[in-house]
Amino acid sequence: IGVLASGEGTNFQELINLSEKGELDIDIKVLITNKDDAGCIERAESVKIPHKIIRGKDFSQKELFELEIINTLINYDVELIVMAGWMKIVTPFFINKFKNKIINIHPSLLPAYKGGSAIKESLSNGSKITGCSVHFVDEEVDSGSLIIQAALQIFDKDNIETLTKKIQILEHKILPHSICHAGFLIRHNFMGNY
Repeated sequence: IGVLASGEGTNFQELINLSEKGELDIDIKVLITNKDDAGCIERAESVKIPHKIIRGKDFSQKELFELEIINTLINYDVELIVMAGWMKIVTPFFINKFKNKIINIHPSLLPAYKGGSAIKESLSNGSKITGCSVHFVDEEVDSGSLIIQAALQIFDKDNIETLTKKIQILEHKILPHSICHAGFLIRHNFMGNY
């Protein structure tokens, strides 16, 4: 797999831990991030996983930025792309290069609260439950075929920090299952386009 992450990389770390313990049969070929100070970089370095910083601002067009990511993933022979806190919307150009081979984890029960402020929106709207979803990436943001979801109750005392931590615990549980499911579909050509 290739992991795309923009932040601390807690899901990335969970995948590293499960792989090292032999509980998840994956080979993390490369981490790509778009932030110089992303915490996921240190996590990759600590276990000698190759990583590359590819910043959108370094390219005159988004397609060139994505082409650099695409070429990196191809060079590392990546079969499945895992967006784990990747805070950039990808274009059809990128998606079509890896049709049905990109999954994303999102901190809401999709189709509710799409986009980058899902946890904040669930709190401000007074939702009583929330959770997380893993889905295949398609051309509409946070709208691809769902693989798995997990739910939790929102309590009156919850805030962004407490709810984020609770959701991350669920994400760590469902992301590995999603990778197994997506890998099975890819390896057995269930979704075509291979």
